[in-house]
Amino acid sequence: MHERLLGALPRLSAPRVIDAGCGLGGTTLYLHARVGGSYDGLTLSPTQRARAAREAQRRGRAVAGSCRFHVRSYDDDVRDLVPQGADLIVAIESLAHSPDPARTIGNLARGLRPGGSLAVIDDVPADELRDDDPDFMGFKEGWHALHLARAGALDGALRGADLQVVRDEDLTPLVILRDPAARERRARMSGALKRVLGRSAAGQLTDALHGGMMLERLYGRGLMRYKLLVARRAG
Repeated sequence: MHERLLGALPRLSAPRVIDAGCGLGGTTLYLHARVGGSYDGLTLSPTQRARAAREAQRRGRAVAGSCRFHVRSYDDDVRDLVPQGADLIVAIESLAHSPDPARTIGNLARGLRPGGSLAVIDDVPADELRDDDPDFMGFKEGWHALHLARAGALDGALRGADLQVVRDEDLTPLVILRDPAARERRARMSGALKRVLGRSAAGQLTDALHGGMMLERLYGRGLMRYKLLVARRAG
């Protein structure tokens, strides 16, 4: 996935980058190792921020100095981090968790310099997938992705933020699925555990696991796509 992202980006030389929803810093550190530059990763989790920062430090002073991680929302104004504008903002499997994807895209777009790019990789529901589909509901609940945007909504949000889509690639063939029988066994097991454990800490983890199984079901049914979108701000 990261290789596809890198191949889809314009040629970058020491770019200024924001990783919106950086998690444990994997994308930040991957891009830094290949194109250099200066990075700010954003996460809501202090634990993720600490682990990402430790990994950057483990890789040496130069990496730690160039790859910074912050506990903050990608819906906050990012222009204090990039006063001259970012060359690239990436949102890798993070936009799905936005309470308002169009608002998030608009906010991130304001952080781009003229000619800068926003790259999104995420799960995108098929147009024919019903909102009340049980698998879809289970996925959204388990992964806290209650406002997952469909393809048309993403396109409209990008255009509404004055961004031009320059790459729209379907990465679904890269998604690895269990065989149907194994998938159903795991889905039944996670569903049963979810009912037994309720809202305990273990239950919340099981919710996420069950959500992942529901997502696999949706891919198996052909009702979810894994998309790469790159959109550019006019220069």
